[in-house]
Amino acid sequence: MSKYNRELKCILARQCLSGVSSRLLAKQHSISSSQIRYWAQVFAVHGTDSFTPTAHALTAHTKLQALNLMWTNGWSLTHTSAVLNLSTPGILSVWLKRYREQGIKGLEHQTIGRPSMKPQPQRPLKSDNEMTLEELKEELAYLRAENAVLKKLEELEQEKRHRQTKKKR
Repeated sequence: MSKYNRELKCILARQCLSGVSSRLLAKQHSISSSQIRYWAQVFAVHGTDSFTPTAHALTAHTKLQALNLMWTNGWSLTHTSAVLNLSTPGILSVWLKRYREQGIKGLEHQTIGRPSMKPQPQRPLKSDNEMTLEELKEELAYLRAENAVLKKLEELEQEKRHRQTKKKR
């Protein structure tokens, strides 16, 4: 979600293009003058289609095409991002930095957040006749421990209920 709505951006861009100083508009609306100048640049290129969100996810190839467009035409980051109708020139700046550091790999989509848990490996189930004595002992120890945990949980739950009934009396 954008900090400023589309209508405000269009209004300020029109005013800036009509000759009102970006510094004056910046003071009136508490927005940086460079941001207003950028909006005016986007509005000058795209008109009423400015500041519409793009629904498609950019691939590494399209990001590289955007950088090539900037390099072949000798455009600035700001002008290129205005032509591409990006929300801010900072996006293109990040792409450029990643491309210089990591190449095309840096432009690929990076997952955000914590990685998903790896699935626990499933032990193949053998019938009791196929298991060795050692495997049977291991399984028995595991089942006894599991049973003890479940009994302890049940005991704690009963104790909790018992304490609650005492408090009510």
